[in-house]
Amino acid sequence: MPPLSDGLTEEARKKFILGKLLPGCVVRLEVKFPGKSKPKFLVLVAEDDPEYWTFVINTEIHSFVHARPHLLQCQVKVNAAENPFLQYDSHLACHEILKLRKEEVVQALMHDTSGLKGHISEAVRDQIIAAIKFAQTLTPNEKQQIFNSLTS
Repeated sequence: MPPLSDGLTEEARKKFILGKLLPGCVVRLEVKFPGKSKPKFLVLVAEDDPEYWTFVINTEIHSFVHARPHLLQCQVKVNAAENPFLQYDSHLACHEILKLRKEEVVQALMHDTSGLKGHISEAVRDQIIAAIKFAQTLTPNEKQQIFNSLTS
């Protein structure tokens, strides 16, 4: 069954999508990585025109991260039982921002609004805020912008 938003006019659908793309929302999009593209769950954590800043949800913590305590402490567990869009308990990688062009995110969601998955819980939001405080890989400005976005 297609999402109800698919029956909206293009302008109304865009307005619907933009109303959902707020800090803390979860989307599933095709992400281009070096050498391959794959669908990923992402948490929008801030905006900086013309980009959305996101953290990637991974089903497993990569061995590279496991071997580095300063990166490992920036992983936030996302429980599948509390997030029905996930099949497995997963981890939010809060040590690295994936910046996506707003227009590309909106276009992808205009094509398939089922990519809008909901919002993180308040507990996960609080864990993200705690994790970014320790993130040696984020600049003070990035940390502040994410903090401001998630707490406003």
